[in-house]
Amino acid sequence: MNIWQLIQHRIPDGLMNKMEKGTHKLPEKFQAKVTEQLNGALFTVQKGSNSFIAEISGKVETGKEYFFHQIRGERGITLMVDRPLALEENEQTPLSPARSNSKVNPEAAQPVPERLRQVLSEAGVKLPQSDLQQLSRMVEGFKGAQKEMALELTKFLSLKTGTPLDSIVKNLPFLTAALLDDEPLAASLEKVKQLIGVSTDNSPEMVKLKGQLEIMTIPAPLQSQKEMVLFLKTLFSNVGLDYENVLFQRLQSHKSLSSLPLEQLKPLLLQYSKTMRNNEENNAISKLLSKITGFQLLNREEGSFQHLFLPIPVEVKKEPGEWYVHVSSKRKEGEGIDPEYCRIVLYLDLPVFSSTMVDLHVQQKVITLSIHHSYPPLGELVEKGAHRLRENLTGMGYTLSSVKTVPKKEELSLDFVKKILGTSEEGVDLRI
Repeated sequence: MNIWQLIQHRIPDGLMNKMEKGTHKLPEKFQAKVTEQLNGALFTVQKGSNSFIAEISGKVETGKEYFFHQIRGERGITLMVDRPLALEENEQTPLSPARSNSKVNPEAAQPVPERLRQVLSEAGVKLPQSDLQQLSRMVEGFKGAQKEMALELTKFLSLKTGTPLDSIVKNLPFLTAALLDDEPLAASLEKVKQLIGVSTDNSPEMVKLKGQLEIMTIPAPLQSQKEMVLFLKTLFSNVGLDYENVLFQRLQSHKSLSSLPLEQLKPLLLQYSKTMRNNEENNAISKLLSKITGFQLLNREEGSFQHLFLPIPVEVKKEPGEWYVHVSSKRKEGEGIDPEYCRIVLYLDLPVFSSTMVDLHVQQKVITLSIHHSYPPLGELVEKGAHRLRENLTGMGYTLSSVKTVPKKEELSLDFVKKILGTSEEGVDLRI
């Protein structure tokens, strides 16, 4: 049994049956989106990745999210509208497919330029006024939790040692394209695949580009641990997240760059971009390249540690989605990730559970696991499945020290960004 199976599949049959009927097993008060009006007060409602039909008492609009509470009557359960979400809370991002009721951050009331000055000052960075104004405009273009994440991304760039000052302004758009854009990576890949699919160009580069896009738009094989590991390994290389690093190594070895074969998605896209013929292709490919570059910036080396970040295209309950995995590991020359000293943080959008973050620490083959979530019954489910996970890990030579679930009311996506960027004490604690 692996962690993916523990979270996604270790659900008692009786509980799953109840969830698949009517309004599912929901907490007394919850947040959900009204997606369609069927007849009178009967609506289709979506919570996370799950949809169900319910009678709603109160005025609602399709396409918007509301806080509901349940009322049980003779005709069954009716959802009462507590209040709608604010406009900024209704804005969705790939990183945050379902929102929680976020706590108000006192700092959020401060003007963005003032908060940016504070962030940069703490990092010992002083930008020209023109650059500060440009940064402020970028951050102010986002709302709610997205704005907080944009500030964390700015903080991350300013804390990177050896980063030229002008690169903070230059690189922030790449990071926001990767993490905060309305269109997930899977959708961008599919759009580019459709656009170039009609090309009659049969050159070797075009054949390879079409082949890479075909591979990249296949959802991750979640049912097989062995296939999943192989998928993640090839995904990193296929996207081209290590492309510039390979170029740098060839330069250091005095090897010709012209002899480097075009195999990965990023260099193939760069090559194709020289021959683009219309604005639609240009916009789609530029957007995809910006996302890939943003993900590359999250893959970095810091001292004796390396950090790897991957977006994972998935299909859950026949619906496309996107998960994220971040790995921090001690560097081992020529051996990649050290399985005995590492931290893995997963951000998942799961059926029933909605947004879930899994934080796993490994130190000398001793594992601690915490699962951050907003679904109350999850604690009991994990407790029931923990002994099987412990037994399987023991068989692999690992010791499971502890498993805990952490109910979260604040924004999980913001918490995840802080952890992977190391912009808070909690985020950099590798416990090694």
